[in-house]
Amino acid sequence: MLPPRLNQPQGRPPNNHASHPDDAIRLTDDDAASSRLSATQLGYLADPFVSLLYRAPMAYGAAPSGRAARKPPLINIGTHHRTWGIDLLVEQFLERGGKQIVSLGAGSDTRFWRLMSRDSPPSIHKYVEVDFPHLTSPKAQRIARHHKLSQYLSPIVPGGGTELSSSLFDLIPLDLRPASSSSKSIPSTLSADLLPHLDPSLPTLFLAECLFPYMPPEDSEAIVRWFGETFKDCVGVVYEMVGLDDSFGKVMRRNLAVRNLSIPGSVFPTPASQAGRFQVSQLGEGRFDDAGARTLWQVREQAIDSKELQRISKLEILDEIEELKLVLEHYVIAWGTKGARMSSISL
Repeated sequence: MLPPRLNQPQGRPPNNHASHPDDAIRLTDDDAASSRLSATQLGYLADPFVSLLYRAPMAYGAAPSGRAARKPPLINIGTHHRTWGIDLLVEQFLERGGKQIVSLGAGSDTRFWRLMSRDSPPSIHKYVEVDFPHLTSPKAQRIARHHKLSQYLSPIVPGGGTELSSSLFDLIPLDLRPASSSSKSIPSTLSADLLPHLDPSLPTLFLAECLFPYMPPEDSEAIVRWFGETFKDCVGVVYEMVGLDDSFGKVMRRNLAVRNLSIPGSVFPTPASQAGRFQVSQLGEGRFDDAGARTLWQVREQAIDSKELQRISKLEILDEIEELKLVLEHYVIAWGTKGARMSSISL
């Protein structure tokens, strides 16, 4: 998460315009991964895998340091709260017999490895990650290179350098946009390229972290509908920005525009509307039974225990709590549940 008044991200020269229309979107994974690495190095998170899946670039004009650029406390705290909230929803899904997780636009995410490295790992049938081939290719290479990653995937079936397949984990290079899929509709693409990796009879959760804002709303709606129609027991988890029409949100929009990022899918400006995306009548048979949403500030106030908040408060000095509240209120975790087994999942 990037508060709008922060400087140019480390590792990129000023005014570095993307050479490909999608490069700006792809670089958002660098932001998320570098934020996670910073939060891990400072003790906010325990993630031994992020440094294996993400290679931090050296700061522009600086000598290599071997460490990620240190992010401001606002970003480190936000990264902690984002991770904590989503982890809570995933944990509840698994406790209720959830068997399949699909991470859309997964990038350098480490959740699969964090789950499987536990002393008592969950009984997962399949974990699937989907992203641009540009991003799945280096991830596939890093997984194959590092035993600490590949040991959880054995046996691995390589897929031409851009994908991986194993008994528990599949990495799929896939662009969901209709124009990039030989004019196939999104449901057709998902049914042809994703469904063969899954069992439609098993409870399934899909994650979409900072993905839907970069898609037309009809495309993200089609994805939500497909999951709701395909899986009897289903959970959807979405993380993105809200409140982009207030003064702070407008600055966020301008900050994104400077980085050549447009957000046509940011049409759900409040937590309530984010929850409502899972229950609109247009979803038809894919409509979810229940839904909810919390801003990261609400996650902080209601979902993170006091001992954990006390622990992270000692890691860095935070000058202004009101500024933190302002930033956290502009990010939301929303979820939808379908099926009686999943109905009580919430933050």
